[in-house]
Amino acid sequence: MRFYLVRHGQTEWNIEGKVQGKTDIALNETGLLQARLLAGALSDCGASCVYTSTLKRAGQTAEEIAEETGIPVIASGDLREADFGLWEGMTWEEIARDFPQTAAQWEKTPALVTPDGGESPEECRRRCRRIVERIASEAGGGGKDSSGRSGGEGGRDSRGRSGGGGRESVIVVSHGRILVFVMGYLLRRQEDKPELITKNASISVIDYDAGTGVGELLTLNDCSHLDGLAGGKRGRYC
Repeated sequence: MRFYLVRHGQTEWNIEGKVQGKTDIALNETGLLQARLLAGALSDCGASCVYTSTLKRAGQTAEEIAEETGIPVIASGDLREADFGLWEGMTWEEIARDFPQTAAQWEKTPALVTPDGGESPEECRRRCRRIVERIASEAGGGGKDSSGRSGGEGGRDSRGRSGGGGRESVIVVSHGRILVFVMGYLLRRQEDKPELITKNASISVIDYDAGTGVGELLTLNDCSHLDGLAGGKRGRYC
């Protein structure tokens, strides 16, 4: 099956460089416009539904997609952003000042570090595996047809979109850190993995076979639909 992985649109805290985590920040005006442009880009992708985080910024993004495509939205707490604990509401400069040891580790290997008072990578991985397996079971059936064959390829455009092509597709709207772990699980059998930090309102596309656990990255961090509108900051998980 095909996963269209989307990071939510921009918020004021994205602009200010503040860590959001589980703090429920809404989209700003730019973020709402990004969500509408994103929805247009996904209008012909052939997805059957949108799975989204329960936080406002992801939910607003998902609702724009649903309005454009007419497909249902399914909210899940497993797609919420990681809990960043004491770091939430702080800038990265403030974190480096107040938590220098953890911040230094984060700069080197962020996917291995637990923010002070926050959610561990192991906890993030567990819920990301849970939601991927749920989606594959509910929407994909492992990406195979009634004869047990994998779905057909169909044609692909520049974003890896096929408009269905015999393959079940879903859209997943989530957050910077959690998308790292979702992608990590989908691509877990690949030896070489690209940089997986995503921009606001970006689209990444992965084909995934739940039966074999093999994922193929088709598109990473595509923001071409934003027509030059800022895609948000990258290089941090806020």
